[in-house]
Amino acid sequence: MKVADNYRKAFTEVTTILEYLNEEDLKKIPQNKIDVLKENRDLDYKYFMNDEVDIFKQEMMPETKAILFNFFRDYLCTEKQKEVIIKYQRKERWRAEQNKINKFKKDM
Repeated sequence: MKVADNYRKAFTEVTTILEYLNEEDLKKIPQNKIDVLKENRDLDYKYFMNDEVDIFKQEMMPETKAILFNFFRDYLCTEKQKEVIIKYQRKERWRAEQNKINKFKKDM
């Protein structure tokens, strides 16, 4: 599988960030997911976390944020948090679909 360079860099960022996760939470993420990241990361790209800066204020690629979000949603959040996230995502997909439909109607 050929992985785009930006994703290879994002995989490097994610694997670095996961090193800061406590053991209990890290075990919640399937090892095969972590292995895919490690196998496809960009070994020439160096990413550093600043211990004095909150994780939400760290510089990171949008792809990294997306991967971390999915890990949080799928493996780390509570069931209640997951329900809220999924409900929000459905609402946003519906809204995007409505926008497409409205744009299509206007263009006719």
